[in-house]
Amino acid sequence: MSTFHHVKLGYLGLLPFLLLTGGYFLTEADWLLQSFIIYSISILSFVAGSLWQPATKTSVKGETKTISQSHTQAWLVVLVTLPLPLSVFVAESVVLICLALSFVWLLALQKRLASWPEMTPDYQQMRGKITAVVFVCHLFMLAQINHTPELV
Repeated sequence: MSTFHHVKLGYLGLLPFLLLTGGYFLTEADWLLQSFIIYSISILSFVAGSLWQPATKTSVKGETKTISQSHTQAWLVVLVTLPLPLSVFVAESVVLICLALSFVWLLALQKRLASWPEMTPDYQQMRGKITAVVFVCHLFMLAQINHTPELV
């Protein structure tokens, strides 16, 4: 699949975040908040899984070099997803904060991988923009569940 498709699919993946956030602002329906959290957990797990990398071989000036992900990097990628099933036992505001920070964590970790410099600038920009929008959506949802209604 070309990088263009990855970028296009990445931006399309933002639509549910935006629609669920907007919908929750309009109605504050519990099912929208739960759908947002479930979608966020699903996407976070997907992104974490996509960062697991097999050893790759690159050729520079006739020299073949093998780049592999360290065991530490592999565990750091999966570490963010391990506590997600426990999110049913904590307040939704805690879950939203953890998810928001987890998306930032994965981007920071991805930037430290050996394969990051090999990614196209379009992909790198997309990852930064998407992470920022997803982070802000989580903050909006957090603000919405913690707002105090005005007394009339």
